[in-house]
Amino acid sequence: MSIFDEAIEVAKNGKRFIVITHVNPEGDALGSMLGLTLALRDAGKEVFAFTEEGAPEPYGFLPGMDTAVHTLKDIDNIDATFATDCGQLSRLGEEYENFEGKGTIVNLDHHKTNDNFGDINIVHAHASAAGEVVYDFLRAGGFEISKDVATNLYVAIHTDTGSFRYSSSTAEAFRKAGELVELGADPREISMRVYESYPAVRFELMGLVLQTLKMHVDGRVASLVLTDEMLRTTGAKKELADGFVNFARAIKGVDVGILIREAGDGICKASLRSKKEVDVASVAESFGGGGHTNAAGAALKGGITEVRDIILEAVGKELNS
Repeated sequence: MSIFDEAIEVAKNGKRFIVITHVNPEGDALGSMLGLTLALRDAGKEVFAFTEEGAPEPYGFLPGMDTAVHTLKDIDNIDATFATDCGQLSRLGEEYENFEGKGTIVNLDHHKTNDNFGDINIVHAHASAAGEVVYDFLRAGGFEISKDVATNLYVAIHTDTGSFRYSSSTAEAFRKAGELVELGADPREISMRVYESYPAVRFELMGLVLQTLKMHVDGRVASLVLTDEMLRTTGAKKELADGFVNFARAIKGVDVGILIREAGDGICKASLRSKKEVDVASVAESFGGGGHTNAAGAALKGGITEVRDIILEAVGKELNS
C-alpha cells in the first residue's frame, strides 16, 4: 500500500481535471501545478491548469504556462481537482472557492499548517517543496516525466529551497533534483531565467524598499515595508517584490526578517523569514496565516505601521519563548 494509492486511482480513472495552486503563485506553486498538469496530459487526460492571474515575473517561460486558464467559466464535468502547494481552500482564490464543479479534491502539499481541506490529503511537511510531493506522486503512479515536466518540478524544488540554501535542502531534495536534471531539466538555463531575467523596475523598487529597513529587538529582527505608492512610482507589479524579505533575514545577527506590504481594502500582508529554529509559522498561524518553520505569512487588517507593530510584538514573544 502506498499513501498515494487513492490519489493515483482518481488520476487513472478520471478523464477531466483541474490542477490549481494558491493565489499570488511563485516558483513552487507554478512548477508543481504545471508539472502535474503536463504529466496528466501526457497520460491522455484533459486538464485545465487554473490560476486567477497570469504568469508572474519571471515564470512565463515555464512549459505549459501559456496553456493555463484564468477563469472557470464554461468548465464543467470535472472529475477531480488536484491542488498543489496550498494550505487552505480559501488560498485557491475566490472564483474556485465558489466553483460548484470541483469534483474530488486531491490536496498535494508540504506546508505543516495545511488544514487538510481535500477529500484526499497528501501533505508531506518534510518535503522541500510541493514539487517534490508531485514528483513522488508521479513516480508512485508510473506516470511519464518528460523534459517539460522535469523542468517545472526542478523549478519548484530549486526555488523553494532558495537555490538549495535553506534547511529544506535535504538529501532527498538533492537526489530528486539530480534525477530531474537527468530527465532533461537544465540547471543553467533555469537559473538564468529565474534569477537573471528581471526587468529593471524590480531593482528600482528594491531600492525604495531597502530604504525602509529598520532593526528591532536588539538587532535580532529586521523589517522592510512595501507601499502601493512605491509600486506606482516605479510602475512595478507587486510580484516583482518576491524574495525582498530575504534581504532583511540576510543581515548578520538577524534571526527574523519581516516584510509588510499593503494589499488593498485596509489589509496588509506580512511575510516572515527566520534562521535556525525560530518558528515563524506559529506566528503567522496565530493571525490566520501559515507556512513553514522558517518561511510563513499572514494577512492582517490595519495600516503598515500598525501591522508591523503587531507582528513585531508576536515575533518578539516567539524569540523569547
